[in-house]
Amino acid sequence: TEAKLKSSTDFFDKKNLTSQERLFYRVWANEDLKLGVFEPGQVIQKKDQVPGAAFIIALGEAISKDEKHEYQLGPGSVIGLAEGLCEEKSRYEYKAKNVVNCKIIQLPSAMREMQLTNTGLKGICRMTLERILGTEISIPEYMK
Repeated sequence: TEAKLKSSTDFFDKKNLTSQERLFYRVWANEDLKLGVFEPGQVIQKKDQVPGAAFIIALGEAISKDEKHEYQLGPGSVIGLAEGLCEEKSRYEYKAKNVVNCKIIQLPSAMREMQLTNTGLKGICRMTLERILGTEISIPEYMK
């Protein structure tokens, strides 16, 4: 759906969608983001590699593990965006638990967009990256 169309706004209002649900549907319907499909057990992102793409899960679930826990990521979860924007290696491997449909964000495109965005949004992104990856990460120049 085109987010700026009155019909889209009317639809969202009629369904009483939260802002998160609205954002999710806008991402899901975005034709600029390609669709990716992963079969059960297929690796979505490898550990110890800098991601070249990020994935927004639209349907299905992915799993990841560390020494103590197993994590399940469902619709709306984003894999690899923070690491890719900071050019950091992934700390985890992510596998499809069942069939996963996702939208793919090509990180070179995201980096170009970040260079063009305003300083306020860059600040929010920097704080988010530090929250996800830790304050010891190196923030790229294009995000300052």
